[in-house]
Amino acid sequence: MNRESTHGRMDRTIGNERGAALVIVLIALVGLTALAAAGVVSTGSDIRIAENMDASTRAFQAADGGLKSYIGSNTNGTSGATYTPDSLTTVTVTPRKLTEIAGGRVLYSITSTAVYVPSPGDTARRSVSQVAIFSDGSILVPASFTSAAGLLKNGDSGLISGQDWATGGDPKCPNSPKPAVAGVKVPPSGYVQNGGSPVPDGDPPIEDGQTGHEMLESMGLDWESIVNGDLISPDYTIPPDTWPNFGSLPADEWPVIYVDGNISVSPSNSGRGTLIVRDNLAMNGSFNWDGALLVGGYITSNGYQTVEGATVAGLNILLGETPASTDIGNGNKVFKYHSCKLKQATEAAFGGLAEVPGTWTEVF
Repeated sequence: MNRESTHGRMDRTIGNERGAALVIVLIALVGLTALAAAGVVSTGSDIRIAENMDASTRAFQAADGGLKSYIGSNTNGTSGATYTPDSLTTVTVTPRKLTEIAGGRVLYSITSTAVYVPSPGDTARRSVSQVAIFSDGSILVPASFTSAAGLLKNGDSGLISGQDWATGGDPKCPNSPKPAVAGVKVPPSGYVQNGGSPVPDGDPPIEDGQTGHEMLESMGLDWESIVNGDLISPDYTIPPDTWPNFGSLPADEWPVIYVDGNISVSPSNSGRGTLIVRDNLAMNGSFNWDGALLVGGYITSNGYQTVEGATVAGLNILLGETPASTDIGNGNKVFKYHSCKLKQATEAAFGGLAEVPGTWTEVF
């Protein structure tokens, strides 16, 4: 074998190896390119999935928020509402009347649908639903002055009247005046007056046929949920809040004041609305109140008060407590049943829509 042919074969071998190496490199580059492309596609897909999940979550939260906003509003459930929590989201709430139930209440199924549009061509839609009860907030008061633990009165001055002192023609109270209620409702032999002719008048003047617990239960007032639950959303809770300045409040505002304990009020505290006292209430001087007085313990009256609406004392009996008798003492006390003022007060306190527990669901 000569040197030239040997070198030729070696050159060809080296060339073949270089060619094979080039092919391998090209194949490797193609494979890496394919892997990179697959990675890009996978990453893009993951991003798209994440964006879709985020959009769906935003729509769900908006739908649930719209439902809560609607139920928490002052609507009566007869018409829907539209909310725009941000520029990309629209929430439409639609009520559907199911039936009317006792006490003038109405049962609704309420559906909230949110549409979230993060970019043109992209839309996320979620819907939730809840059954709710609408109430106008009216409470069934049996008397101008209801005292579940009894009522003491000195002398025959003053007025405790179950006649409705509301006049007709007020657009806020189209159903007023209403039939008379009892002047006073107390447990058997629970009204005690020292001297003079009986003060109460109404239909009947004095009603005392039930125990304190029975008479309070017949009102249907959920006192437990008022003082220990979330049946009301007070405008003022004392403490820590201070008494409202009624001179600065709009004339059509009937605030809800909850006193967590005892309170003593004077003429400067005169006002309107629903005053809810967890324990005992002392009224002094010429304190005046329009609306509802709901007191867990007893009421002590010192002076010449006027209350137009309705008064209830001794509600803590419903909590298993034993409050003392209410004592309205001497003086020209005036307690008038006024259905219109009572309605405006309790509508602000107890009116509106309330969720029916266990009925929330997502609509697919």
